[in-house]
Amino acid sequence: MTSMLTTPREAEALLAHLFEAGSEARIKVSENKAFGAENWLNLGTITLDPGGNKASHMLMAVRRGSFEWVLPSSEDIDAQLFKLMGFKEADRTNGKLRRAMDAMGGIAVRLGLRYPRLDPFALEGMPYRRSTTVVADTSAVIQGGLDFVARHLHPAARIKVPAIVQMEIVNFAERFLSTRRASKIRPLDILIDHMLSQGGQRVLLRLELNTDTEIERNFLLGDPLRSAFMKDSDPELTELNLSVRIKAYADRLILESARQHQAQSNLGHKVQLLTSDQGLARMALAEGIVPTYFNSVVASDLFGRRLTGINLDPFSGKLRECSLASVLWELATAFGSVRLESSTSDQHIEIAAFGEGLNWSPVQSHGDLLWCEHYGCVAPEYPPISAGAAGTPGPALLATPKTISASETPDTSDQVREKAATGAVRTAHAGAKTVGVKALKAQQPVAAGASRPQRFNVATFFALLDGLDTEQSLPEEAVLKLAGAKKRAGIDDCRRFLLSGRYVVINGHSWNATPTGSALAIALRNEDNQTAFEALQYADSFAKFASHVAEVPVGSTIPPGNFERAFKTYKTLGEITLICAPIYEEGLYPTPVTPTAEAFAPLALTHFNALDTGDKLVSTGAWLERLIRNEGIHPEIARARLSDASGAGLLHRSTEGSTTDVRNDRHILQVLRARGGHPVIDTVHLYRGDYLIPGKASTSLRILEATR
Repeated sequence: MTSMLTTPREAEALLAHLFEAGSEARIKVSENKAFGAENWLNLGTITLDPGGNKASHMLMAVRRGSFEWVLPSSEDIDAQLFKLMGFKEADRTNGKLRRAMDAMGGIAVRLGLRYPRLDPFALEGMPYRRSTTVVADTSAVIQGGLDFVARHLHPAARIKVPAIVQMEIVNFAERFLSTRRASKIRPLDILIDHMLSQGGQRVLLRLELNTDTEIERNFLLGDPLRSAFMKDSDPELTELNLSVRIKAYADRLILESARQHQAQSNLGHKVQLLTSDQGLARMALAEGIVPTYFNSVVASDLFGRRLTGINLDPFSGKLRECSLASVLWELATAFGSVRLESSTSDQHIEIAAFGEGLNWSPVQSHGDLLWCEHYGCVAPEYPPISAGAAGTPGPALLATPKTISASETPDTSDQVREKAATGAVRTAHAGAKTVGVKALKAQQPVAAGASRPQRFNVATFFALLDGLDTEQSLPEEAVLKLAGAKKRAGIDDCRRFLLSGRYVVINGHSWNATPTGSALAIALRNEDNQTAFEALQYADSFAKFASHVAEVPVGSTIPPGNFERAFKTYKTLGEITLICAPIYEEGLYPTPVTPTAEAFAPLALTHFNALDTGDKLVSTGAWLERLIRNEGIHPEIARARLSDASGAGLLHRSTEGSTTDVRNDRHILQVLRARGGHPVIDTVHLYRGDYLIPGKASTSLRILEATR
């Protein structure tokens, strides 16, 4: 079968079809020069746990990382490599074999399936509360430390990659290609240089092209490097003998990059050096640079273990997902090719990044394209699955808000407005009460007036819910202390709202949590807006507000109605549940539409072009507010879908401008966030630029149509 260039997203459907024959598959890798043609290294088995038998369940499991990877022991890998490379017993003392296996261990850390073992001194300062510059050395790039910082410490961590690091990786690549072309094959050298060079280059390309991580690079210092590349007869330098290779010379240049940045930074700005090199870490300590040190990754960090695609974020406690396609793409890059074989049929998929007859061009790196062949697998036509941001519910919870599929004609502008006016749009508010509300409300009588709109501080409401869910029962004195009130009258409105939704049961002076209150508290901590919206509708006053919002067509502002006194409270609840969004000096708009990434891409381009005055740059705030006003799309949804569409290659986005725009600071939005395991309400400024792409104060946005 002919190989075809394929993206990870496109390969997911093929992978899902392979697992329909059985939940287990074997994973193998090959370096055709080191192992020989058609020889494969067995890296164990992968078991998929789809939670159902439907094709859509398989696809979601592949996409969300619902798999377990059981790897062979180090001894097994050692024996396989010995056989594949034709070694003799006398070669067992060759340290390169152990070095090759250690290089394989870095793959798991780069993928996020394993975490680097950080020094306790470095770990206690994480996650960073203030902006910190992290200078990475070559070991940090190759062994996964840089990916860890980008994945878990961004946006507070600003990454700096010294030019000498990129030069070292390019040198690995040049050595790898030279060794492959040599007449005498040195299999271990080929394998080691392949993994180090291609794995390192993929890390730098991934951070540059596919994430929002801000990377800086320093200029090359001319004089110290001049003699490293050419003979220099300058009499002032002759005595230094710089033309002779100096061990750890590259380390010295990396440390100089950190020192230079520290000298140019403002007083108090932290600069840290990310490395697993003990010598460099000691050198940094001696010269006043704080090292973020982690233990070198070894073979035992990968082999003989069970790895899963879903892991806990070490700082936020949220789930982090790694798709099966991402694992295969990383292995194909590191070794050259990877094969996934079904354990119950003859179906298999081969993905290759490097090999005889396979060419390369820059577009492949931009689109993360690798060569794919599939045998016996047919990609079925799955119904579109809305790809939400981290923490959003799966398809079972997405009955509302409205999800537009790519096959539908997107409801835009006048179409949405007309349908909403006639009631044809199924919104996020209409009829979304959870089954069983009446039965639950019969458990306890509602306090007089509890169903009327209540004016209370939403942050206090969150704090009470969170505290009650944690302790399950609190005396009234503790409740008042938690709310920051001196008397019960100070929290009367909040108490009535809690009682109206059955979020709490009050017996005398004892406040007790209920299942409904706990469900809402958990949804808030997980930033699960949809489940929070459903749970809040147990309170009659919020259900009435949601119905009131649903009656307003897209493009019209929401009048206060009967919520005049408490409109600010319900406006905040509406903003964090994504049913409405404000525009300064205009009013509050309904935001019932939640498109898929496929449907959002053309909308994003349409409104970008409408705002563009010719320089291909528009204000981020103006673009977000236009989507609110014209399409009924909440900024939180727009932010997530822009990231999804960019990641899927449906459009290209970039930003410009490094100065924060404070002229429109009254254009704000209240959003739900979790901090330290507790729900909080954050106020974001739509025009500042750092909301759309965190960590970047880029006030101007550019969106370009993806080229196929």
